Amino acid sequence: MYANLIKVALVLCGFSSFITSVPQPPPNLDSDLEIDNFKPESCLNNSYLQKYGWANFSTFTGNKRTIIFEAQYWDSSLYTSYMFYFLLTEVMGYKVNFRVYDGGPPTGVRLNYQHSTDVVLELWPSDAISWYQKYTQLTNTVTSYGSIGYTGRNGLYFPTYMLNQFPQYDSLDFWKSFTHRDTLQLFPESGTAPVQINADGSYQCDNVPFGCTNGTYDPAWYRPEDKRYFSEIWAYSLASTPFYFNRLVDGLHLNLTINFLGNNNYNIMQAAYSVSFNLTRFVFPDDQFGKYSLFQADPEHTPVPVDIPVETLFKATSAKFTTDFPELVYYVSKFQISDDTIEEMLSTGIVNGNWSDPHYYNSACEWLLENEETWKYWIPPTPTVYSTCPIGTGRYMSQSLWICLACPEGTFNLNESTSTGCQPCFAGTNCHGGLLVTVEASYWMPGLPENSTGDYLPEIHICPFAKQCCPNGNCTGGDNVCASGFHGIFCTECSDATLYPWNGKCMACSSVGASLFLTIIIPILATLAVLFVPKYHAAEIEQLFFYFQVINLIFDGDLGAVIGFSGINTILAIFSLDIDALVIDCPLPIRGVQKDLFRFMLPMLILVYFFGYFTLAKRFPEIKQMLPIYMAKQNTDVMFARSFTIVISFIFMPLVEAALVIVNCDIVDGVHVMFYSPEVVCYSPTHILPAIIAYFVLFVMFFLYPVSLFVILANLWRKSRIFTINENDVAKMDITDQIFESFYVPYRNIAPVNSLLGARKDLEGSDLPALALTDPGAAVLGRVSGQRFWRGVGVFGGRGCVAAQHSQRCRLVDSHPADVAGAKAAIDADPSLPPNIWQTIPLDMRNQSIVGFPLFSKSSWLLAGVILALKVAAIATRRLHDMIMKRSAFQMRSVMVQAIVRKSLYIDPKYSSKYSQVTFSI
Repeated sequence: MYANLIKVALVLCGFSSFITSVPQPPPNLDSDLEIDNFKPESCLNNSYLQKYGWANFSTFTGNKRTIIFEAQYWDSSLYTSYMFYFLLTEVMGYKVNFRVYDGGPPTGVRLNYQHSTDVVLELWPSDAISWYQKYTQLTNTVTSYGSIGYTGRNGLYFPTYMLNQFPQYDSLDFWKSFTHRDTLQLFPESGTAPVQINADGSYQCDNVPFGCTNGTYDPAWYRPEDKRYFSEIWAYSLASTPFYFNRLVDGLHLNLTINFLGNNNYNIMQAAYSVSFNLTRFVFPDDQFGKYSLFQADPEHTPVPVDIPVETLFKATSAKFTTDFPELVYYVSKFQISDDTIEEMLSTGIVNGNWSDPHYYNSACEWLLENEETWKYWIPPTPTVYSTCPIGTGRYMSQSLWICLACPEGTFNLNESTSTGCQPCFAGTNCHGGLLVTVEASYWMPGLPENSTGDYLPEIHICPFAKQCCPNGNCTGGDNVCASGFHGIFCTECSDATLYPWNGKCMACSSVGASLFLTIIIPILATLAVLFVPKYHAAEIEQLFFYFQVINLIFDGDLGAVIGFSGINTILAIFSLDIDALVIDCPLPIRGVQKDLFRFMLPMLILVYFFGYFTLAKRFPEIKQMLPIYMAKQNTDVMFARSFTIVISFIFMPLVEAALVIVNCDIVDGVHVMFYSPEVVCYSPTHILPAIIAYFVLFVMFFLYPVSLFVILANLWRKSRIFTINENDVAKMDITDQIFESFYVPYRNIAPVNSLLGARKDLEGSDLPALALTDPGAAVLGRVSGQRFWRGVGVFGGRGCVAAQHSQRCRLVDSHPADVAGAKAAIDADPSLPPNIWQTIPLDMRNQSIVGFPLFSKSSWLLAGVILALKVAAIATRRLHDMIMKRSAFQMRSVMVQAIVRKSLYIDPKYSSKYSQVTFSI
């Protein structure tokens, strides 16, 4: 049921709201004021003041300032405002200035102004679009108290009796009726109602572009001589749902004009009131493609061919009211009128249509007298002078009295306290008022004490296994937080002590499960896969591993819940070597810290198998003959050295992750416990040995490994042992150099650039023209067949060659003049190239910047360090956030890490392996 709230009319009635912005501070803040300090006739006698205990607080309420209460000049608002006023004044005894305004967007400005309006009960979201977010979320000068209880919908209406009067038109309520002349003529012809002229001689609506002129709106195709083909909409003012009905007429090209009646609307539309609002609403097309939102963005110019949506009406107060009357926050929050109640009131009829019409008073008073069982729960408990406030309330100073007020929704208090007010809700919790606090999904808190006389605050913890803690949200503390089958701190233990937690389930584990064999087979396959990776794909495979491992960390192992495909979790678990997420049954009957140590098994098995394969290959050389040619022709030591760098990269994050799981501790009730196994106290005898192992692994992976790599590479660099030989010339390197090459190839930010570049026979038969390849100052210019663009690279005495984007020729930036001259001379002298090609090379870089860096320049070293640091940071950030912050902010940081990593340089293997070209994209 929707509340048919009369605000504007087609033919006889209609609804709307107001969207236009209002200046602040407005010069005409009260320009739409109808009556100030209205005093309705009494409804409830003094017995109610005694019954609810407020008679004893007449001094308290009498010392309070007057509450400025705003009602809006339409029927539903007046009904609810009368009820709110009677309870506030005659049951609780407060002083109230009852004001009636025309309503609309200026109401929000008055609330924000703090001194004009304190409370408004019926606000329409379409009216509040210009101020709601600013005042309630940015400046916090207006407080929203949620739904008033009923909904509303603007629209065009006609008396229902017309359906019975013209039964041949059974679709009269469909908007297409306006497109047929015979049904259009059932409504008043354009120009029927008199134009409203105000007391000062002005029109009700005038000189508003695209809105109204001389009190009316005529569409662009209207001509006075054709008015017999047009019907008339009767509306109150343009300030209600501004421009909507104007643009609706435009959007559907309807032969309708609009007459803005203003205060004369009741005299013209008496028939609507006489039938007690027995009205039928015209149906317009549903908004399925967001066209109403487009209209809201530009209501003056955007035609809208769709119906206006249903609106949930809400109530709000000024921030000053909340501060001055904290004891009434409960009353405003609880006050709600149902759809059925407001519909019944709207159907009883109006006598004169004025805001002082006795019908408003009679209907509201009658409802209050008959429905005390409903509204008695809205009345807040009386303030009590306490030295100690009971649990669920807060202690506040008001008019020189210490009073206890029930904590409203969004706050809580779990203490009997002599000094504290209600606490705001913690992150990860929901506070329903009083002492009721629940946690959101994936959070845990201990059971709340029945009573506390200290400064008790609940401990809120994010869970290590999200699905095991409060999976559906709104859980009370203790074991009530845990998913079915789990209990204990952080819900990590199985309720049945004979079961073991694996992969988010409690599993029976009578013997070794099939999943144990899975953990043995996966490392075998993974190690073989690494060994078979070709040399020129090593860096790509390393980045692929890192990418999937970071993705698994970002989504906390549950990307499937986001994309709707749970199988992706298993794929990511394989790349991350997360054994707990891979098992399908219980692999071993272990739990707690022993289970955490088991996380080392997969990465360590890969190392064991790798060295096992290496031992076999050295012991039985004939095995190599069974391998692919690109592997068989390699030296065994070189092949395994290259594979070792990939293996280390693959197991780096899983090893660090496993170590951080063991050393990650949290404080629960003042005790440091393991985050993933909270039944174990940190650094107790049970934990100390695993912690030593974990710290050793962290020392190796965070310090020893990168420092050793740095020392090796720095030593090679100092001895000029870092080579840039083309792949076809790899035989020129001895075995020791080829082994060492494996340690720096994955960390280079460019493909090998051969400063000597070899002989031109290396390029013969390729799709590149023969080039002049001479000394270290030579440039390499190549044209890729079919793409018709040039790529330039050069190494000039430690400087770079930049082929600038959109340049008309290759410009060597910051290069030595002699080098430039030598490169130009070498190219001009090449008989296989066209004459003067140096001056005429067109460049179309296809949104790429091609930059050649000397191998292991300062930039190369810096980038290699950054990439390695990001790998460490991706894991450390996650675990440090768990140990210190216990919040989900890591996801943002991980996205930032991912974004940075995705900006790292991508090496195109086609050019790096065959032509020694440098090409990368950002």
